[in-house]
Amino acid sequence: MKNKVIFCLFCLCLMVPAVTFPFVKGYIDSENHENRVFAEMPRLSIQTLASFPKQFDDYFNDHLPYKNQLVMTNTMKNDLLGVGTTAMEYMTGSMVIRGKDNWLFYNAEKQQSFNDYLCNNLYEEEELAEIAKGYVKLQDKLKEQGTELVVIFATNKEQVYPEYMPSSIVPVGSYSRTDQLVEYLNANTPVPVLYTKEALRKEKEGHQLFYKYDTHWNNVGGFVGGQVLNEYFHGEYVSLDEVSCKAKKTNVSGDLARMLSMGNVYNDDTEWAVKGYKKDVKVKKSRDGNDYVFSSNAEDKRSLLVYTDSFGYAMMGIAKDYADVRFSRNTDNFKYYCDTMQPDIVVLEMVERWREGQETWCSGLYDLLDKP
Repeated sequence: MKNKVIFCLFCLCLMVPAVTFPFVKGYIDSENHENRVFAEMPRLSIQTLASFPKQFDDYFNDHLPYKNQLVMTNTMKNDLLGVGTTAMEYMTGSMVIRGKDNWLFYNAEKQQSFNDYLCNNLYEEEELAEIAKGYVKLQDKLKEQGTELVVIFATNKEQVYPEYMPSSIVPVGSYSRTDQLVEYLNANTPVPVLYTKEALRKEKEGHQLFYKYDTHWNNVGGFVGGQVLNEYFHGEYVSLDEVSCKAKKTNVSGDLARMLSMGNVYNDDTEWAVKGYKKDVKVKKSRDGNDYVFSSNAEDKRSLLVYTDSFGYAMMGIAKDYADVRFSRNTDNFKYYCDTMQPDIVVLEMVERWREGQETWCSGLYDLLDKP
């Protein structure tokens, strides 16, 4: 009798979440906070028989009832025990890396940021040569219409703040995949490729350059990235000690905290604003769809078309460095803008962890420009 009772209770525990969730999900946190599209319910057929178990497992895990509440409970348990993310969790696909002092890191792009940090995913010489062809093709195509190409890589958060990473995760070296790619492109192609890592590492003393609970650099980190461009184009670099960093907002959370369903707990970060940079330059800002368009009385009268990922938003302070700047994330409009704006400079900004972009984005943009 006792075993039957235990069995019935066990079955009840399995059934209750699935039965009750449809009625309560509109009143609790059931959003997707993982910066990706959840798996759809797969169809079972003869053709999909081999792949169906894995696809269904992905679907079940993504749509697990009370998933956010379970994630939050597990995080609170780890906080109580003082347990950070282990190397095993990192390697097996944990989206969020829980570091020291509650700093959170993003295990993104199929764990490439993890391998970037470990420095164990270097390219072969043949791979570098093939990637370089795309950069050169795009540069040559832009040059035909009088446009200069510059590429800038935004550094992964853990490359700038390794001291907050879990002690159990130890890099095998200090020469990363992006170090290797930047070095190769600058040595073997005429394409200028800038990497923000060293500038960010130098400027972090006394300044917070990334959000604690978010994947991105903040406005201060973005300003440093803009100064890397400023140094390349104008030969001048304005350090953070020459401007003011003012707290704009407190009690700030972030996307990584929301992935842990802890946005209401991890919310003691600060939003910073950079003040005092080129006070004599007046900037006019407007929107064109999802694009941000700036015009100013900057000394440099050249026009910039900045194609960017989400890190580009914090770099918009460069509007004080050039007379006309457009920030866009819509790749489909790239050919149209190049043909109609005829910008003096195209700047491609991409975060280091976006390995696919580093390898193929230039080739893809070339293909767009090459269409009749």
